[in-house]
Amino acid sequence: MLTNLLQDRVHFNTILPLSWEVAAPVSAFAAEERQQSNIALLRALSTLESATSDKESEFGSAAQKTLERLEAKTDMALTLLAGLLANREPLPPAQPISVSAQGMAWLGPTGPEPGATLLLSIYLSPRFPLPLRLTATVITSEPQAEERLTRASFTDLTPEMLDWLERTVFRYHRRAIQARQGG
Repeated sequence: MLTNLLQDRVHFNTILPLSWEVAAPVSAFAAEERQQSNIALLRALSTLESATSDKESEFGSAAQKTLERLEAKTDMALTLLAGLLANREPLPPAQPISVSAQGMAWLGPTGPEPGATLLLSIYLSPRFPLPLRLTATVITSEPQAEERLTRASFTDLTPEMLDWLERTVFRYHRRAIQARQGG
């Protein structure tokens, strides 16, 4: 597994489907549309991954049962949608990655040239197989064993997108710490 190669304190290490391509120039409208799609995806993942215990303290038992039924229906709809999306196109290969709100590092069979601007597609959840699509500039891309280690810095993030990315990274970082501590 990768260590924190970007020197960011809040990060997470995992293995996720990831693909990259050299980024083609896009219009301001297309870039904003991509940011809004990313924000919607991160919001949806946050909602899907929220703990049930939070809901138990907020609602009485009748309201909780209604909420649980609604959540079960939503889960079923999302599972069906995810199945349709997964059958549409296969996911890229999973690779070891280290992610922070500022950038990421990954090990893969090939790597881009340093200085290249990339469009990264990161699939954060198997339950919701839509990619988080971020532009990044390659900092380094070096051979390591039989693979390439690439480090890249995210670019062109709106303040709202950066906020949602920071929240997501923090949530995954916190879970990784809890898992290490056995909780």
